[in-house]
Amino acid sequence: MNHLLCQVCGESTFGRRDERHLFLARAAAGQPIEEGEKTTTPPVHDRCAIEAVRDCPELRKGATASLVEYTPSWGVAGVVYDPRTLQPLPGDCDDGLTFVAYEDPAIRWTLAAREVVTLHGCTTVDLDDLDAHAAAA
Repeated sequence: MNHLLCQVCGESTFGRRDERHLFLARAAAGQPIEEGEKTTTPPVHDRCAIEAVRDCPELRKGATASLVEYTPSWGVAGVVYDPRTLQPLPGDCDDGLTFVAYEDPAIRWTLAAREVVTLHGCTTVDLDDLDAHAAAA
């Protein structure tokens, strides 16, 4: 995530003419990626996004894509431990992890698993248009 490497092929996602990065997310109801949304999911290349939607069972249920201008680091997703008992606390997310901001005092009691960034300057991309654009490239 720090280097904005493609989550599918692992190569850099820098190099677009518009200097933005494509983010892909599961969205069963078709909701777009929101301005300021937090994510642990790295960006993808256009062709890799098409491959992911085609081959990933979760994304086939519904996906959304957005070109993003700026992705500042916000915090981490990890397991938060109770400072009194040292027992792990229940996670807020489906994967058992909790998003914790760098400024949150709980960060000291968090075993980080992923970096969390916020997405800014979001422009929704139609996945069908993306498919046509990638085919022409």
